[in-house]
Amino acid sequence: MEMGQSSGSKPSGDGVVWAKLIPMDSSYSEIELKLNETVICSEVTSLEKQAWCKITRGMDLVSATIQNTSNGCFSEWLRRSQEKHSSVKCPECRAVVQFVGKNPFLHNIEENILEADLSLKRPSEDIKLIDSYASIKSPLVLNSGKRSKRKRAHSPSDEASRWELPCRQCGTEFGGFQCNQSTVHLQCHACGGMMPLRTNISIPQHCIGCDRAFCAAYWHAQGVNGSDLHPICSPETFKPITERTITRIPSLAHEKNRHEQEITERCITKMGRSLQDVVSDWILKLDNREIDRTRMPLNHAEMITARTRCCSECYDKIVSFLLYWFRVTMPKHCLPAEGSQREDCWYGYACRTQHHNEEHARKRNHVCRPTRGSQM
Repeated sequence: MEMGQSSGSKPSGDGVVWAKLIPMDSSYSEIELKLNETVICSEVTSLEKQAWCKITRGMDLVSATIQNTSNGCFSEWLRRSQEKHSSVKCPECRAVVQFVGKNPFLHNIEENILEADLSLKRPSEDIKLIDSYASIKSPLVLNSGKRSKRKRAHSPSDEASRWELPCRQCGTEFGGFQCNQSTVHLQCHACGGMMPLRTNISIPQHCIGCDRAFCAAYWHAQGVNGSDLHPICSPETFKPITERTITRIPSLAHEKNRHEQEITERCITKMGRSLQDVVSDWILKLDNREIDRTRMPLNHAEMITARTRCCSECYDKIVSFLLYWFRVTMPKHCLPAEGSQREDCWYGYACRTQHHNEEHARKRNHVCRPTRGSQM
């Protein structure tokens, strides 16, 4: 948890630090919030910031509030606002909303509460109904109504110049579509570029496995190329499962147990096949619904087919999931000698000891179902 520290006095310039986030864990650096910033971050790395909430300043410019609304409620508010107004305003304070994203802090609190008392969990029917109202799957950047101060490579119209131009379709028509002042934008997880949120098209804008936004498929369909001002990610970052190739076993496979990964690799080699051949066979089994998807570590697992577009990270998770089934269904006599002579671990794939005890990870088979513990 992070605690906020106000500067306690009215700042005098846009670049002045008016508040700090001081992590309880000293291994994380302090985060400074300047006057002209509207978003603070729960994590800062050398490459990117992970935004998680919107800050609304008080009239004295030194106080702030974090506004939280459920996904379903705000999705409905967003839809109605776009139908009636040129900008989306906060349902609480009526300020113009510039950014909408998940609040992992509250999500963690929810998980802790349910872990302590499962009786508080809503029925699955209620959760399904609530999720049907929630249309926000990744952070949204909404137009602020302010004039952009950035230099642009093209000359937008007078109407377009009255608001920020985050993407190529703001101020310029491509594929029969042009953004307007009420258009909501998605930020691509891969390249950081923007694209308009369009729910009435068949082109996927989110990875079905993680719900993160990726712009490769959308901009390719629009016939638009990237630029320094408007980056577009590589098509390789977001493509159908059947069009992907793989030459190495993902580091996530077999719960990151390198001994199990080596056995799987040797098993495939012994069969005279390639990793790609094995994965292709099991993707076909997945498509034919011959595999139990209960443990698939992806969102919307039941909706995934061989033609589904996914990001590279989710593809590694799919391959790791399929390699588990490849191994668990294989007779022991088909395994290399060092793999076939081991006893199964009582806790199977759910064993935690395999992550910190090298000898245990090597001596016991962990590509098996648990016979003890909560995972049974």
